[in-house]
This record gives sequence, structure tokens and C-alpha cells, in this order.
Amino acid sequence: MPMSASVGFMMSDMGREAGLRSIQQRMTCADAAERMGFIPTFSHVTALQCFGVQVPDDCNFPADSLHIAFAQRKARRWCKGMYTHYWSGEFRVLACNAGSFFITDPAMTWAQMANHVGEEGLIVIAGALTCRDPVRKVASLDDLERYVRDNPGFYGRSKCKAVLPFLIENSDSPPESILAVLIMREGLGRPVANFRIELPDGGYRLADLAYPDLKLAIEYQGAYHANPAQMRMDAARWNQLRALGWEIVFVTADDMRTERTRFLIVQTIRAMMHRQAALLNLSTVL
Repeated sequence: MPMSASVGFMMSDMGREAGLRSIQQRMTCADAAERMGFIPTFSHVTALQCFGVQVPDDCNFPADSLHIAFAQRKARRWCKGMYTHYWSGEFRVLACNAGSFFITDPAMTWAQMANHVGEEGLIVIAGALTCRDPVRKVASLDDLERYVRDNPGFYGRSKCKAVLPFLIENSDSPPESILAVLIMREGLGRPVANFRIELPDGGYRLADLAYPDLKLAIEYQGAYHANPAQMRMDAARWNQLRALGWEIVFVTADDMRTERTRFLIVQTIRAMMHRQAALLNLSTVL
């Protein structure tokens, strides 16, 4: 049985947006490279969008700005209409457009963005680079961790280190990544992103976030879930899981809007964890 229709719809829609973003940014880079007297390495928000990743709202650079980076301070060149940077960490690049320009690799790009977005923005970027979609996924958490570990001197490293314990791999959307961080920071342990739940008929369902031992799934309900047909499919698939002893907590954008609503949804998750532990005769301290 294929993945649920809701997940497939969301991933294809996000995939199309990411693909278009990547194509447009790479075309912009190719045009800019033709006017330069050297082969540039595009970095920061420019490289990020070459990977199809949307620039977070809290970024202190305009999303349409062009950035190039240099591995040596003396080699840094000023280019009209562009931000130029010297990068002190390991300089890792990928060739594009038959070698007419380079972009910084995903781990290096993530590290570069640390000094220009807040912690939540950095988490969202990591989630996008390490997402479940095999087309959009360009890095693993191990890649990000290794880069931070092996490069002690770059600006923003302390922020990278601060968020690393709260990152999850294989998420499907920014809200899922943010929700996972909220849960972990409240001491509820690390959920599994897009956990596959096997069904008796040989099919499976995917839970956005899950605690498999507790049979607890946490689902982020985006706006597309309000579609009547989608609501019917959601009800059918989650009734299947409840019949197998799973419980589900549904989270919406309203639950994530304020400190108060975030506190309340965490309390709901905590209560359901206790309830499931009791039903399954498990011991847990939360």
C-alpha cells in the first residue's frame, strides 16, 4: 500500500515549490557568473535556495540577495550588487552548470546561515536539508554534526551546537521540525519523524512524529486537512491505528501560535504519554 494520500499530496506540493525555487536560483547564479571575471562560489541564502530551501522569515539577508564566498581572506573580491564573504571553516563546494560556478555544500551552507537566522530558523533549515523526500534531501544529520565538530572557528558555531541535540531527520515540513524541538525542549524525549506503522493487511501508515514504545502519534494538521475528502481519509487511517492500540494527538498552527498555546499542547502530549504508558504497563518519568 502506498503512503497516505495526505502525506503524498503535501510532499509533492512542497517538492514542486522546492524544485522551482532551485531552478530559478541556479539560473540567476548562471547569469551572474557569466558577468564575472572568475568562477564564483555562491553561498549563504543563495546556496540555500539552490538546494530548493526557502529562506526563513527571521533571516537578516533579503531572500533575493546574491552571496559569494571565498576560502582565503586575501582572495576576497568585491562584486557590484553582491554580498561577499570570507569563510573561516572548511571550504566545501559543489560544481554547477558544467563548472561555470560553484555552490557551498549543504553542511557548510547550514553553518554559514547560523550567524544570520535565529535558532528556530536554523532548525527549519536543517529540517529542510535533511527532509524525508529523497529528491529534496541533500544532507543527513551526521553531515551537519560532523561539520560543526570538525570546524571549531566559524562564526555561529555556538548556535549550531546549541540546536544540534534538538534536530530530527526525515521530517516533512518546517512545522514538524519546530514541533519536535518544542517537545524535546520540554523534556519529553526524542520522537521519531515519519514513523512507519505496519498494518495487519500488509500496508502501513506514517505518523508525523511518534513514540513507538508508547504507541503515541503526534500529527501536525496543516490547512489541507480541512478539505472534506482529506478529512474522510484522515479519519479512516487514524481509526485503523486506534484499533491497533495507538493514540493520536493532533496539533494545529493555533497550538503553536503563542507561549500559552504551546504550553497547553505540550501538557496534552505529556498527559497522553502518561496515559499510554499506564495502558501498556510501561514505566515512564515525565
